Order: sequence, then C-alpha cells, then structure tokens
Amino acid sequence: MKQILVLISFVAFAGCKINTQKLQISAIQTVPKRVAKENPETGTTYTFTSRNEITERFAPQIFMLSKTVETLEFRIQGNINSSGHTMSQVRKIRFEKGEQYGNTITLRYFVEIKKIPGKENEDVRGYNYTKDEKYKIPNDVKLIQIELYEDRLNDTSVINPVLIAQHTFNFFARI
Repeated sequence: MKQILVLISFVAFAGCKINTQKLQISAIQTVPKRVAKENPETGTTYTFTSRNEITERFAPQIFMLSKTVETLEFRIQGNINSSGHTMSQVRKIRFEKGEQYGNTITLRYFVEIKKIPGKENEDVRGYNYTKDEKYKIPNDVKLIQIELYEDRLNDTSVINPVLIAQHTFNFFARI
C-alpha cells in the first residue's frame, strides 16, 4: 500500500511543470589598444593606452519571444557599468504586477543593482544580463505594458528607480 502511494505521489510530481527562468549574466570584456596622438600646439606625438570593448553591450529592451492565446513569452535584457573602484553586481530581477485598468495591465520589473567593495578587473567594463519570462494572459486583457527599471540598492545618490525600457504588446487580434 505504501509503495502504491509513493508511486502515485511520484507520478503526480513528475507531471508538474516547473517554469524556471534563470537570470543570465555575462561580462563585457575589453582589450588594450595603443593610441598615438599629436599635440597641435607643440607638434609632439605621444602614445597612451586605451581600452576597446570586444563584447557587445546589450541595449536595454524588452522583446517578444513567442505568443499563444494563453501565454506571452518575452525577454528582458540590458547592461550595467562596473569598472575601476566601483564594482556593481546584478542581484536579481524583481517582478511587481501593476494594476489593471480596463483591458490594459502594466507589469513592472526592477533590476536590483548592488555596489560591492573592491576593485573590478581591468578587462571588465560591465555586465550584460538577460532573463526570459513567461506571463499567463488573463482573458479580459488586450494590452500588456512591460516596464523595466534600474534599482540601485545601496547607492545614496539615486533615490528612485530609473525607467530604462518599456514595451507595449497589443492583443486585440487574438490568435
């Protein structure tokens, strides 16, 4: 009897679909480059080292991956600066559901950025982040507005979260 109960529990658990969307973070790498410049006043040439980014920096945006009658799958992406003596780290992307007004709903996502003590590697200029999300669309919703904010947790110079991207998805012509 116990074996049957365990088997039924296992089959019921195996049938559950767990939706895990992981936050993916990658470093923005740079390489040194020697640059020569001429001083126009004296005519002397001097050289110095600058750094060129070899990793593409993601623009903050929200775009659709797929859509069905019930669900909307979209990607949130962006970047943060982190170099020198100011190390910044993306902790997580927090979701806050906005209020529904008629047939419009607003979803708010907050990228939590935390400054940590230390010195960043000289080859790193920041970090790109992406996260795939899935949202179940209520039947009465025709417009979904998604907003992405940057929330600097322990930075006293930035008090309120800053809006960095937004996108509106129109579902008036449902599939």
